[in-house]
Amino acid sequence: MKTVRLGAGMAFWGDSVKPAAEMIRKGEIDYLCCDHLAELTMSILAKQRKKDPSHGYTRDVLALLEGVLPIALEKGTRIITNAGGANPQACADRIVELIKEMGLSEVRVAVVTGDDIEPEIDSLMAAGVPFANMDTGKQLADVRDRLTHAAVYTGSEGIVEALAGGADIVVCGRVTDIALYLGPLIHEFGWKWDDWDRLARGTALAHAIECGGQATGGLYAGGWQDVPSLETLGYPIAEVFEDGTGIITKTPDTGGRVDVGTVSEQMVYEILDPSNYLTADVIADFSQIRLEEVGEDRVKLSGVTGKPRPETLKVNMGYRAGFIGEAVFTYTWPDVYAKAQRGLEFLRNRLKREGFECQEDIVEYIGHNSAWGRVVAEPDDPDRLELVVRYAARCADAENARKMFTESVPLYNNGPAGVSGVGTRPPLKELYGLWSALIPREHIRQSVRYLEV
Repeated sequence: MKTVRLGAGMAFWGDSVKPAAEMIRKGEIDYLCCDHLAELTMSILAKQRKKDPSHGYTRDVLALLEGVLPIALEKGTRIITNAGGANPQACADRIVELIKEMGLSEVRVAVVTGDDIEPEIDSLMAAGVPFANMDTGKQLADVRDRLTHAAVYTGSEGIVEALAGGADIVVCGRVTDIALYLGPLIHEFGWKWDDWDRLARGTALAHAIECGGQATGGLYAGGWQDVPSLETLGYPIAEVFEDGTGIITKTPDTGGRVDVGTVSEQMVYEILDPSNYLTADVIADFSQIRLEEVGEDRVKLSGVTGKPRPETLKVNMGYRAGFIGEAVFTYTWPDVYAKAQRGLEFLRNRLKREGFECQEDIVEYIGHNSAWGRVVAEPDDPDRLELVVRYAARCADAENARKMFTESVPLYNNGPAGVSGVGTRPPLKELYGLWSALIPREHIRQSVRYLEV
């Protein structure tokens, strides 16, 4: 039976490239699939593209290719990445330059586009696409003038076309994470676009490994204490069979562990309804999935079925949502809680005198309730030795946000005794909101362009 080995090379922008390099050398994989994107990442990349039209992609892909490309070409391993982000063409152009700098040749790079619909937003709205917010039902007109980007989660079509066209490296924008893995399976096995069960099984395997080390013991809540050598965690590999079933394993001779527990935690990650896991290519039903340990660091996945793909695609848009102003300061024993309350009162009174305006504010005691918020009681223990206070506010404009720090500086000299940690002026943080909506898939067409070295 034919087997295709897919390796999870990266799980996010900034992830270490070392697991991918190890996998290329020791994993005997056919495809290295690299996910660099998240919703926030797209907003950052769109901001970079606006400043410089040659930017807007995740530049860690260059370090990745420097480390793995020579041996990947030697072994015939093909690389699929969504590092193109908000500017896949610029990413591919820079990759071509890098390949030449490395002295390599006979390399075909494919660019998959079609996900960026920001220039067509107004014409699509005129054609009847409402872009209503999926969470609130509000209309896009509320933030239209502040949009920074609009990227559709596209499916596997462009990747399949690029691989059929002989691409050694496929550079995508905002395709789904699943498509990075499902595309090569469709290409290799010749699956039909309406073979929902096979597509769903491939989707399950893709989902099991798409987050890198989370399937091999990273972030493992079920027993992280017993996971060996987290420092050298190996990334997961999916051995996929023609019927869509497969085995999850990892790079040989690396840290971590693959068992039913580690894979199970990844399988329930971000799926909402396990009977209806929505992707651009298929709706997968994980409710009857079977995980079976068939060897050391080997878990077989089966029992997944599929349903016809959704008639709509998800589009995530970013928009400018104001600025964060913040002040952080520390009080030391004695009476740390009383000092902190007086320090907050001091700061709020100064802000009020300056006409400060904000949409909302928050007080956190770092190390006490930053994660749990009001569920945790106030830190008013009179014997407490120190207390770190963070006071932050969401502001409509930069001017108000800056006041948070400037009005906190006098705490050093004018407030209660025993203060420290006010520090130097922090960089101003601009906020980006996420606007999720649906678009009928007939409005979206992927296209593929090839670059030769």
